[in-house]
Amino acid sequence: MKKLLLALFVTSVSFSQELTKEFNFKLPKNSDVFQVVEEDKKQISLFFSDKNYARTLRFDDSFNLIDSLKAQRPSKLYYDIIGYSISGNKYYSYWSNLNSKEIASQCFDFDSKNTNIKSYRLEFEKEKPIKKITINNIFYLITVVKNTSILNVYVFNDGQMEKKSIDLSDKTFLDYESKKTNLWEIVNEYTSFEPALTIQNIVNETPPSLTFSANKRKAYTKDNNLILTFDNNQNFTQLLNINLSNFSCFQKLYNQPFMVQSEFSSFDSNSFLLNNKIIQMKINSSKMAMTIKDLEGNELKNFEIITDQEIDFKNSEIIQENGKISNTRILEKSSQLLRKIYNLNPSIACFENDNNIYMTIGGVSTLQNNSAAMYGGMIGGLTGALIGAAISSNYSVNNLNSYTNRKVVYINCLFDNNFNHIKGTIKKLAFDELRSFAEEKSNLTSQTVFRFNSNLYFGGFNHKNSNYSFYKFQN
Repeated sequence: MKKLLLALFVTSVSFSQELTKEFNFKLPKNSDVFQVVEEDKKQISLFFSDKNYARTLRFDDSFNLIDSLKAQRPSKLYYDIIGYSISGNKYYSYWSNLNSKEIASQCFDFDSKNTNIKSYRLEFEKEKPIKKITINNIFYLITVVKNTSILNVYVFNDGQMEKKSIDLSDKTFLDYESKKTNLWEIVNEYTSFEPALTIQNIVNETPPSLTFSANKRKAYTKDNNLILTFDNNQNFTQLLNINLSNFSCFQKLYNQPFMVQSEFSSFDSNSFLLNNKIIQMKINSSKMAMTIKDLEGNELKNFEIITDQEIDFKNSEIIQENGKISNTRILEKSSQLLRKIYNLNPSIACFENDNNIYMTIGGVSTLQNNSAAMYGGMIGGLTGALIGAAISSNYSVNNLNSYTNRKVVYINCLFDNNFNHIKGTIKKLAFDELRSFAEEKSNLTSQTVFRFNSNLYFGGFNHKNSNYSFYKFQN
């Protein structure tokens, strides 16, 4: 594996994009990949898997190959990788069967240069998985017990597994009719946009897409906390903060913006969490109300979009993408934006960059054809299976491709850290450049997207040349 690195060159391509590094090696077709970025160690690890083998390559911050390990993958019982954990120089990838009751931990030990596999059988008792996530290098598999508000947390760390239970029976959960219910009913709801028993991760490694943030159930992480938000009820955002150090839990309800209900129109709503603020939107076919609150529930700012009135806080035209960036049209009126957002799935997505807040407000359709439903498979079974998981490479690749075969309508807005609007044209972000570039490089497989050393990187394998290339995008 030390002979993998055959060619190295740096070249300017276009805009702020650079081909940082490429190396030649044999990679079977339909290989999956995820990466682990360790800023503290100034290194990045790529995990490749195919039907026979799993291998790990470690690079320094200049993408020089440090070392690598290769081993047979776990048995065919385990069909995909669901997470990872790290302990020193031991890197664990976790493989799962279809119902997540059988877990295999494959350890790559770079001190001893050995690999080993350990199996776990989880005795689920009337429970279903709702979240698989890595936080601070520890892997968590979280389940909810049917028809209850009880969470079971399976903690995987340094080759060991521990089970913790969190009883939330004393918490009040509201269904879409504002009737008291349990957590199971909240997470088990199925819609055409959002499968049951799923909670969409939001990771600020790359600007979250409207597709991801359109989900009514979202998960955020801060320090060692897992924060869940639920927008199934149009009048409230329900927030649940789980402390993974002591497994305590805090709950709070945030009122959605008030809008007068008429007999001829209904509402839709959603929210987005950024740092210590919650942004909420409520919309009908002629008006959108948006508020920014602190986590105590105090309103800090509010904005409105009203039909046939100019939107004074937007920094872009009204954009409609139809399946891909190259198929875009510009809309003229606020009424078009409101109507289309309302008829789609309303969404707010925020991203902080250079001490400013970039906000996208819009709506996104469901997948527009059956072949589109397989887009996860086109970039590998691992990536498809991990939509919403916390492995950052797969999250970001799916985020990158999430507008494929969807209609998306949106405006872009720019604010300072206090949500004061900043006038002017928004500069194109590195992620925007990357989206256009990736659309042109659709022939590259086993794709990765990650932030490292304050830069954004895109990686992909060219089977024709047997090259894996890394491209850097700078703001």
